[in-house]
Amino acid sequence: MRPRFWAARLLLFVACVSVVATSEPVSEDVLSEEYVGAPLSITTEAPKVVRRLIVRASAPKPPSKEVEAEMTARVTARWRPSDPSQTASPWLRVSLVDTANNYAIGSKLGVLTEGAPVTVEVEPSTNLSTYCELDQGCEWSADLTLEVQPNAAPGTVELEWTAQARARVVGTSSTPKGFTVNVSEP
Repeated sequence: MRPRFWAARLLLFVACVSVVATSEPVSEDVLSEEYVGAPLSITTEAPKVVRRLIVRASAPKPPSKEVEAEMTARVTARWRPSDPSQTASPWLRVSLVDTANNYAIGSKLGVLTEGAPVTVEVEPSTNLSTYCELDQGCEWSADLTLEVQPNAAPGTVELEWTAQARARVVGTSSTPKGFTVNVSEP
């Protein structure tokens, strides 16, 4: 029984070492400045708004290396029911959708209450869709989708929002000199 135990441990150790030995090095993450979008409002009659965001990564003398990126968004919402005596608490969904493949890279729900700001932060569950070669210019687009519960009591949701991206270079442990990441609207 004892040799089998040690053989299993050795096999597990070898498997772990092989995974570490074959994984590519990756540079440190570089964060963009926080992008502050213009305030928005949505209503239960027009419950959805979408903002297109562009992430760009660049370097003055870019190496021929792949780059991967991800994005986060933070939304602060204030619920103003049309009837102040209304006690309903509708939900707000905040989603980031990668436009290249039309899939959600992150989504989160928040419950709105009258008179109290609610902050919903969406962390990415995956990277933006495609890797790109830094020496050819890297750009991704994502849609920030904000949606209030459409069948809720009549009212307005006032929204303030920000977005931030991070990117890293694959295939090197050092960050290229002057490597920057930024977020903007088209």
